This record gives sequence, structure tokens and C-alpha cells, in this order.
Amino acid sequence: MTSTAHAAAPDTAQRRAAVIGGAFGFFVDMFDVYLPTIALTPALPYFVPASVPSGTRAIITAAVFVSTLIGRPLGSLIFGRLADRVGRRRVTLLSVAGCAATTGVIAVLPGHAQLGLWAVALMILLRFVDGIFLGGEYTGAIPLAMEIAPPGRRGLYGSLVSIGFPLSYCAISLLSYAMLHIAPAGGPTSAYAEWGWRVPFAAGAVIGVVFLLYYSRTVRESEVWLASARRAKRADPVKTVLFGSARRSFWQVFVLMAGVWFASNMASGLLPSLLGTQTTLTATEVTGVLVVAQFVHTLCFPLIGALTDRIGRRTFFIACGLSVGVVCAAAFAFLASWPRSGPWSGVPLVFVLTLLIRISGASMFAVTPSYICERFPAAVRGSGFGMGYSLPLLVTAGYAYYQDWLGHLIPYEDTPVVLLVLGGVLILVGALIGPETRDADFETAAGPANVSATARSGRLNR
Repeated sequence: MTSTAHAAAPDTAQRRAAVIGGAFGFFVDMFDVYLPTIALTPALPYFVPASVPSGTRAIITAAVFVSTLIGRPLGSLIFGRLADRVGRRRVTLLSVAGCAATTGVIAVLPGHAQLGLWAVALMILLRFVDGIFLGGEYTGAIPLAMEIAPPGRRGLYGSLVSIGFPLSYCAISLLSYAMLHIAPAGGPTSAYAEWGWRVPFAAGAVIGVVFLLYYSRTVRESEVWLASARRAKRADPVKTVLFGSARRSFWQVFVLMAGVWFASNMASGLLPSLLGTQTTLTATEVTGVLVVAQFVHTLCFPLIGALTDRIGRRTFFIACGLSVGVVCAAAFAFLASWPRSGPWSGVPLVFVLTLLIRISGASMFAVTPSYICERFPAAVRGSGFGMGYSLPLLVTAGYAYYQDWLGHLIPYEDTPVVLLVLGGVLILVGALIGPETRDADFETAAGPANVSATARSGRLNR
């Protein structure tokens, strides 16, 4: 009998609060992750002078984004262990508080005119610290939300949690769109460079504070974790995940998520700047296209999650591997050879292409919360989810440097296509070597042999 059988079943209000909290946490996480690529890019002259060579400027831009991605694995190691030891809820509150404080400090940073290149160095350092706290947020909030979800519907609940990801991207784009109208960009002394970019960062800090108030007042600790914590002394969760009984699950998830992050870096991180350079659209038009395409993609998430409750997570990820390596890669190849004039240029085609890239290259995030949590038992789920989700970033975060190296072998504009094909292959391999998890017993290790009676009955009664 599992711990969920011993614990009182959570009521609707508990489940709603946990799912909203998980989605809100994902929103805070991704809002902070993509602030540099969307909100800070037009203000880069404020931190980096025009005299810096374009190649160096590109590396600095990538470093601001990548520093956060590198910090997240360290945060998952630190906070994942705490989430398994002291509780999901407590770790969520601690990590988001650190994230909000760090983002608030970034919002008041001086620029190159005041500190020289130390200004961008401070930005990179603070983004790294922010990444550590972000890596902690989802080691608590996501497992807690999934542990409270009813068996047989974890795909749907996981997709509702994941909605925070595309909504945050949409919110940043919309806020940046508004700020570019209020405070136009155009050099280191423009209104946007001086203060416009600060507003999205200040908003990120405020959102973090609002999250803390909501989560602390409405979300209770996971009964699954409480039951697991009452057991006898357990092994170190990080060691168990990396080298112990859960290591096979971890390395399988590592392969799959490496592919997911390669795809996401292209379909989310690189896409805004690529649209700006490879199309005739203005920065404002590009931002508007991203807002609408992201919102439409958000509406697809619950449908995707519910679908995987029927067809299975493994089948879905196999399809994702093919869509990333073929469809998304082909869309980027078309973008690389974009016709700058003629009947095919303009906002409608850019929107269709952007939506195609988002759906084919980033829909995996609708299912990653349920799938990764199902791959690890309750005693190490915080560490397993955190490290499985973020440690692959140590491989994929340097995508800009991989592009630079590939640019010596093929045209630089074609390098995203290569990384997308690689990402698709990794997702496909990761899915094929892993088990189906939709009916996994949530207390024990996931797998086809560990299907609980509760999960089976939940599926039979649908």
C-alpha cells in the first residue's frame, strides 16, 4: 500500500491551490529566465559600448542568458536535497524569495557609463545567483503539485502547471512591447536603455513577492512527502539519484532533457533575435508576433496533457523527437533563407512560422512535470526532478559557442538547424530507452512494473 493510501485524500481546494502555485512558480521561473533575451536585448548598448566587436557582443549577450542556465543545476543540487529533507513547500518559499530579491537588485544596476564593463560583469554574476534560486523553485513547487494530482490525470495537471512557462514568455513579450512604445529604444542614451528595461525586471521582483504571499497562505505541504519523511533514516537523495537506485531513471531523463533544452534554446531563446535579423519586421512587430503566437501555444497545453493521459508520455515524447528534428528544424532552415521581399514577406507569414516553431519545438514542456516526477520515488523526487530537469543545461547552455564552432563548418544561419536535429535525436533516444510512466505508482520508482491499483482504477473509470 502506498503512502497516498494512508494519507487523507486532498480536496479540490488543495489541488487547485497546489496547481496554481506550481504554475505560478513556473511563471516566476521562466519570466526570470527569458528576461534577458526579450527585455534586455534592446537595452544592450546601455551595458556594452558600440566599440565592442560584434562577435564579442554576441558572446556577452549569450553569457547574460547562459549564466542563469548554468546556475540552475547548482540550485537543483542544493535545494533539491532540501526539498526531499525539509519539505517541498518550505524550499519553494525560500528559493522564490531569493529569486525576487536578486531580480530587484538587477533592476537598479548602473550601466557602462558609470561602471564600464563591470556593469555587464555584475549583471552576469547576479543572473548566475538568480539561476541558483530558480533551480531551487521547481524542486519544491512542481513535485508538490504533481504529488497532489489524482492518478490517471497527472498529465492534465502537469500541463496546467506548465502553462506558467508559455504565459511568462507571453507576459515578458507583452510588457516589453508596451515599454518599447512608452520608452523607445535607440542607443545607450535612449529612454528604453536608460530606464525602460528596468520595468520588466522590477515587475519580475514584484511577481515573486506576490507568489510568496499566495503560496504561503494557500498551499499546504504534500501528504506524499510527509508520509515519506516519517519513514526510517534514508540515504542521501542526491547520491541516490546520481549513483544509487534511481541512477538509471536520472540518466535516461538526462538524455531526453538535453534534447528538450537544445530545442528550447532555439525555439525560445534564439527565436526573438533571429526574427529581428532574418525578417523585415520591426522590433515592435516581432514582439507582437511573439505575444500572440505564445498565447495560442498556451491554449494547447491542457489538450496536450490530457492527450498523454490517454496515449502515454513515452509515445508523446517519441513524436516530439520527430517534430523537433524534422518540423522545427525545417522551419528554422526556411527562416535562415528568408525572402526579404515579395509576396511571402510580412507579419502573417512570420506569425505562422513562429507558431509552428513554438508548437513543434517547445510543446514538450506541457508534459515534463508529470513525466519527470513519475520517474522518481517520493523520497528523492525533489532531487530527481531538479537534477533531471536542469543538469542537462550544463551541456546545452553553451549553444551560442556550439553555433560559433559550427559556423566555421557551415553557414552560421544554418547552425540552429543542426542543433535542432541533434535535440530531436536526443529526445527520441531518451523516450525509447525509458518506460511508459502514466500509470506509475507515485510512491515507488516509476515504471511499467510499478502500476498502483489506484492508478489502474483511475484509468479504467475514465
